[in-house]
Amino acid sequence: MRRSRALIATSIAAAVTLVLTLLGGSAAASPRGKIVIDVWLAQFPIPGHLDARYAQAAAFNLAHPEYEVRITEMPYTDIPREVYRASRNGTAPDIANYYHHGSQIARDARARGGKPLFTSVERAIAGRSRILGERVVLDDVVEQFGDFYSYRGELLSMPSTAMTPVLYANTTLLQAAGITTIPRTWQEIDAACAQLAAHAGSPDHCISWANTNWFFQQAVAQQGGQLANNDNGRSGRATRVNLATPEMMSFVNWWKRLNDAGHYLYGGYTGTPDDWGTPFGAFIGQQVAFIFDAPVSEGFLRQFADQGGYQIQSAQLPHNAGVRYSGNAVSGDSLWLKAGLSRARQDGALAFMNYLNSPQNAAAYHQSSFYLPMTDPSVDLLQSQGWFAQHPAPKIGIDQVRLGNGRPGSMSPIVGDFDGVQRQFTQAMDDVLVGGADPLTRFRQATADAQQRLNAYNLRCTGFGPRPDECFNLVAAG
Repeated sequence: MRRSRALIATSIAAAVTLVLTLLGGSAAASPRGKIVIDVWLAQFPIPGHLDARYAQAAAFNLAHPEYEVRITEMPYTDIPREVYRASRNGTAPDIANYYHHGSQIARDARARGGKPLFTSVERAIAGRSRILGERVVLDDVVEQFGDFYSYRGELLSMPSTAMTPVLYANTTLLQAAGITTIPRTWQEIDAACAQLAAHAGSPDHCISWANTNWFFQQAVAQQGGQLANNDNGRSGRATRVNLATPEMMSFVNWWKRLNDAGHYLYGGYTGTPDDWGTPFGAFIGQQVAFIFDAPVSEGFLRQFADQGGYQIQSAQLPHNAGVRYSGNAVSGDSLWLKAGLSRARQDGALAFMNYLNSPQNAAAYHQSSFYLPMTDPSVDLLQSQGWFAQHPAPKIGIDQVRLGNGRPGSMSPIVGDFDGVQRQFTQAMDDVLVGGADPLTRFRQATADAQQRLNAYNLRCTGFGPRPDECFNLVAAG
């Protein structure tokens, strides 16, 4: 894995150097007369994940010499606030990259005159099949990714990255305990953990995952539950939240039972929200047999398994067998198009967005970042190249996402101050696991606290006029 990533990074760097040499300068120095497309891209804690984007921007500029795509990168947590500040002085970017938690913030963004700062990508494309010769790929985007960034059936922003968690299993530990099938449901996890506990050579605990908002979203989405009104904020602004739904409580109670039985390992017995390191360390140290994590972790997990002399396997994230499966929620980010651009500038921005998601470019970005490939043709291309034979977790993630039914309950909600709302999940679960709080009582209190956060956002962070910094919070993981 490390060698393959190094080769990819080297190839990308060489491509960037070659293209910039042919262009006769850097992306920051645009010859006079070019139409500049200002693109703000999000930095994530994945080394080199924007290398492919720089190479693709340089290649786009070479193919379209009348344009100059200029990339500015900044931490994903900063973009909503910085876009707001730029909009106040009329310098907002033509394309802005928002993390999915900030979708409502993007929808609420306003230009200096009070009109929406962004326009719908689908509306701007207006049914065209090509823009500046670049093929429009809206119909190629994996359907569930497109659904995620749609509002009232209209695609607002171009999906850029996506991720969904999977299950990793230490098959060496499982086989030693006589377990030959990877669990697919919560109930099968229960049975496997009981069997492991009965085997003398098994570790003290069976399973671990981080107490982070991502897994709450997945569990609720798998069961078709909704955390917010108005179809999870997808048919109208979310004004109410409920963190104590039957779907949420099913997951919380299952989690608590695993913990009470000694099967679940929470942060080395003391626990802390958003601690990804303890579950990861426990799994690679063979202190647990199962872990929930992202496909991007597969390569690292396999390296440790090879070094430790044990085998691992990735599989679909387990779900509640007691209810109909609705699909897994998607996380990631998307590209938002500034409203009011000239036709030439808007077409350049749209052409670049579609260019990034061509089969070759979407596949190359997946290979450099390990985010899920965004389009069906890019998945097919990677499959034909044998990529997924060596990296099965991303394909499992894609197949898992494709099982989603497209209904609001199968997707994460669009909610103001989503990070503040979600933080109530992890705080409440910590009180249940460590403090012994009653689950239903504590999650009802979490609902009340989350509702206060949402009310404050809807009151202070919408409409036209100055907004406080807390309107742009984007700090939670997952």
